[in-house]
Amino acid sequence: MELESFLRQCALLDATLSLDDHRHATEQFGLSYREVESVALEMGIIPLRYLRNQSTISSAQQKILFDSHVLIVGCGGLGGHIAEILTRIGIGRLSLYDFDTFEEHNLNRQNFSTLTDLGREKALVVKEALERINPSIEIQSFVQKFDPLKEKQRLEEASVVIDAVDNPQTKLDLAKSCQELGIHFVHGAIAGMQGQFTTDSTLEQLYPNGERGAELVSGNPAFTVTLAASIQASETIKLLLDIGESLKDTFLVTDLLYNEFEKLPL
Repeated sequence: MELESFLRQCALLDATLSLDDHRHATEQFGLSYREVESVALEMGIIPLRYLRNQSTISSAQQKILFDSHVLIVGCGGLGGHIAEILTRIGIGRLSLYDFDTFEEHNLNRQNFSTLTDLGREKALVVKEALERINPSIEIQSFVQKFDPLKEKQRLEEASVVIDAVDNPQTKLDLAKSCQELGIHFVHGAIAGMQGQFTTDSTLEQLYPNGERGAELVSGNPAFTVTLAASIQASETIKLLLDIGESLKDTFLVTDLLYNEFEKLPL
């Protein structure tokens, strides 16, 4: 039986592909989870794991996400949460960069930081965890600092680049390089209960002197991190699918202490 016929039979009742049928297809046809998922999406068959994405995301849009490549710079609080959201929603390819290891002070907010993983490289731990969530996603991890000025080829391979670092100069270089290369860029940062976000913009007005981020003074509570990651992930999805209104040349400021959300021109 050909794979297409097998998938049609599996999806006969509800046009979805269960994890068990997905697994059987990989074994029967000697293919990877990714290869099977690609064929299923081409046929308009949705893996059951994505069922709750419908109807917010159509079958055709799900295939667009599967064909997309997102580069995340930083695998800590913001980056780890963003990577998990994108993995669960079905982004097909992720590149993760982080030179750091998990420490005790990460346990309050970094979702892949556990007692057993303290001292391990963040990029590797996050990759392993994401592969357990969704084996159809292609994930590359790099235990190194990302230098936007030297990694232009890596940037050019991405559909969207996400800023999840705490170093203002890296943020500035990343934003500038993405704009020069015409690559979508999603910025986010937090400090205490506040967050700031923009897309496809340079950041000179936000970091005029390249000073250290305010999060070092105001702290990093988990609830601010998860909100910020959700905003950055949603901006990424909107850019990939070309839907809604992006934060291009707009500065979104959030303040959970006073429940304030404000958009300002950049």
